[in-house]
Amino acid sequence: MEAAVEGDTNAQFELAGIYEEEASEYDMFEPDMELLKKAVHWYEKAAEKGHTPSQHALLGIYIYPYDDASPPEWPGKWLPLVKEMAAKGDRKAQYHLAGYYSFPHNCDTQFKGCLNKAISLYSGLLKDLPPGETTVFKPFEITTKKITRQKIDAEIARLKAMDPEAEEKLSRMNSLLTSARNSGSLKDLVDLGDMWANPNSPDKNINMAMKAYTYAAEKNHAEALVKLAQLNFERAEDMRDYQEAYFLALAAAMGEEPTAPALLSKIAGKLPPGDLPAMEAAMKKEIHEMWGE
Repeated sequence: MEAAVEGDTNAQFELAGIYEEEASEYDMFEPDMELLKKAVHWYEKAAEKGHTPSQHALLGIYIYPYDDASPPEWPGKWLPLVKEMAAKGDRKAQYHLAGYYSFPHNCDTQFKGCLNKAISLYSGLLKDLPPGETTVFKPFEITTKKITRQKIDAEIARLKAMDPEAEEKLSRMNSLLTSARNSGSLKDLVDLGDMWANPNSPDKNINMAMKAYTYAAEKNHAEALVKLAQLNFERAEDMRDYQEAYFLALAAAMGEEPTAPALLSKIAGKLPPGDLPAMEAAMKKEIHEMWGE
């Protein structure tokens, strides 16, 4: 402790490590936040003086806020720190920053510009390396598995094949979906599903429509259940898919959705008639249990 107080960066790093280990001693997913704050304090002291291991430790803590007890400023510290480290040539930071720029929701400008930054950072990591399975990062440097040139080349190819405008559009859809889900408004979720399921909509996206309906259906919203059943029926490829559609439509019918019986009849035509009574009885029992009845 004395050496850490006097400014020894290695001592500060070691002390921070002790606090971090103690914080996660009983539950690594819900650490003792007061001990973790002490760890961050000493990591930051060392990091301010350019101590690289402390900087990397902070990146790992900042990017994963554990719960509401985490200081709200922690997530906002990740990006400035990783940018600073990457600019100074830290290869692990460059890898993390490239991954960050690969997602539209992390981009405050046109996504095409962020994609180019990601590609440039990944390409820089491969400079002067031979092709193939050459190791770029050893196991546990970034993940538990080694990261090879081939893996990064594949990621560069994936990014180059992206349509930035389409990715930005999808990102906006996901933001709308998240907002509607967080608001608790099931009507908003169904309205989004209707917009994305509409064949004449410029925003048609069946996968996003199914997500929106699913979130509302999880709350036993009868209209969402029948609309999700309809999409499942239209996309069904095998007997299991038809059974899933029937289950959803049955739940909607039990929730008194007026359009559900007609859909049930259509789906029933795709199922073995002899199996239908027993299957429906089992499904009704499961639905009642799901509703807590």
